[in-house]
Formats: sequence, structure tokens, C-alpha cells
Amino acid sequence: MKFSISRALLQDLLQVVVSAVPTKSTLPILSNVLIAADKEGLTLVATDLDLSIKTRGEAEVTEEGTITVPAKRIGEIVRELPADSTVNVSVSGSKVKLNYGKGRATIIGMESEDFPQLPQIDVEKLVTLPREILERAVRRTSYAVSTDETRQMLTGVLLHLQDGDLTLVATDGHRLAKAGFHGDFKGLEGRDLIIPPKALAQVVRLAGGHEEIKLTVSKNFAVFEVGPTTVYSRLIDGNFPNYGQVIPKKCSRTVKLNREQFMGALRRVSILADNVTRQIKLELKPERVELSVNTADVGEGSEVMTVEYAGEELAVGYNAAYLLEALRTIESEEIEVRLDTPTSPGLFLPAAQKDNEDLLCLVMPLRLPDA
Repeated sequence: MKFSISRALLQDLLQVVVSAVPTKSTLPILSNVLIAADKEGLTLVATDLDLSIKTRGEAEVTEEGTITVPAKRIGEIVRELPADSTVNVSVSGSKVKLNYGKGRATIIGMESEDFPQLPQIDVEKLVTLPREILERAVRRTSYAVSTDETRQMLTGVLLHLQDGDLTLVATDGHRLAKAGFHGDFKGLEGRDLIIPPKALAQVVRLAGGHEEIKLTVSKNFAVFEVGPTTVYSRLIDGNFPNYGQVIPKKCSRTVKLNREQFMGALRRVSILADNVTRQIKLELKPERVELSVNTADVGEGSEVMTVEYAGEELAVGYNAAYLLEALRTIESEEIEVRLDTPTSPGLFLPAAQKDNEDLLCLVMPLRLPDA
């Protein structure tokens, strides 16, 4: 195999795929990047078996072939090459020789026969997603994914298509994030996909500069096409909980708050919260909301926000960290907080939803010590 490529393009291609290389693996070849040269250019592939990334780029190929190269080593070498240099690569057996300007380097690679094959996908089942919508949906849901490996179905984000609408949902049992978009998203009806957040983050990372993302699905994999790059993600097995059952249909108390002011108050008051529970008390009273904390051996604090509220008083406890994570994903200047009882879920959503959007964050309350 022989080819020539600019140092800048080779570095760009490596940066696209390197995120799929596992930090630790019992299979040494997974630490490598597959490089395949053909008459149309280069293909680079990296995988950890659950996530695979493939991309293509132009190169002057004089001899076709394939090889796998240690991802970390070739990445470090290419990164340090002169910015405007051309890299001439030739392969002899397992030796990968790089010649650039007045320098050269030889890396010991591995034959490509043992590199995992990419999954085969039925391309007839396809949906095209606008990049901006997928980015917004992922950002507004992935923070709520569970890290508890004993409940596998909660460690991913649910992607659901129905009647042309796209909905992404994530929950860890303590909070739930939902991002719905009304439109004409058709092609994968009847499938609920549970996708690892790492894969979705990679799709969003690679989507810059592209208007559309194509999604196809097989039995076990979701495949995202982003320009010349393809991301393969293994789907998570299991049935996602019926999230609609936990979202309150009616709440007896509603208050609107300035998002930035509310977040500032939360940050200040929660400094004195318990390090484990991060519990703060939220009290609704006529024309005001009071945030307070009283933690043994730590201290106490409170802050009052003036609001338009004339309903009955209510005191409820929340994990301040959960509230702050949810509020960071809401873009509107004002948020709407819907509450019912001290033990029922609280809803946090934009005071004014954007056209064709349905965003909400649900947070389960904490029992107050004096309740």
C-alpha cells in the first residue's frame, strides 16, 4: 500500500475516528485504526465493538491495500509534523513507513484480517434528521441518562418516531428529560431505539457544517451518516419505561421564574447543602419563592425571589444539582415550574415553547426532614 496525503487532512481524518478507540481493551487490534487505500482515496475506521466510526478522505493512491496502525502513536506523530507537510505512506508487511520533508518514521502495525467487520444495514429503512433538531434533542436529554449498569435500558436515550414526530427521552429514575419535535420524520415508525449517549455525542460532534443526518437501523445497530462519515452504534437491549405514566397531566401550582436568577439563587444556596443529597428546600408563598438549606455541621442559608404567585403555599425538597442540570438545557429567559404536592414530580419547562417543540424536565422530590 502506498499513498500521499497532506498532514492537515490526515490529522483531520484521524481526529474523526479516534473517539471510537477504547482506552482499554483485551483485544490489542481495537487500539488500532484501520486504514484502507483504494483508487478513490482513503477510508479510516476505528471501533470499540459497540461504537464504530468510519470516514473517507482524498489521497493520491499509487498502490491499494489495508493495514491497522496504533491510533495513539500515529496520532501523536502526525500532530507533531510540520503544518504544511505532505506525508508519503508506504506499507511493507506490518511496517508502516511515513516520510515527510526531511524526516521519516516507521510504525509497527497489524494485519487488517482480524479487524472487526462493520455491521450490515438495511438501507431501505431510513429517516433524515435536520442537524439542528438532533443537536437540540440530544443536548436536552442526554444529561438525564442513568449510569447504573444494572438497569441497562436506562443507560441510553430513547429515540421514538410516531406520526411524523420525533421524541427523545432519557431518565435515571430520579429525573426525566423529554424533547419532542413535530414534523414529518418518517421512515422508522414502529421502532423504539435506545441509543448510548456516547454515540449521540459523537454524531453531534461530527455534524458541524452538515445540514442533515441520515439514520438507518438494523436489528442491533443504529447507523448515522454525516457527510463522508458514518457512525455505527450498538443499540441497548430492553424495554424503555412508559415515561408518559410518570409525567403529571395536571399540576395545581404553577409559577414563572427568571431562569438566570433562579439558577444563581440555586448555586448560592446549595453551597451549604449536603454533599451527597444536595438537598434544598423550595417554598412557594404568595408573591415569592424562597430557597433555603439547613445542613447539620455545615450551615444554613436562604434566598427569596419575588414572583407573581397567588396559590396555596407549598414546601418541597429537590436535589439542587439535578435542577441546575435541567435548567442549563432550557434556552428561554423565563421558565415555568409546575408543582402539585411535596411528593409528586415537579415539571420544569420553557415558559414559551418554540414552534413545533415540546420540551420538559421532570425532577422527583426529596423528602424534607421536617415533613
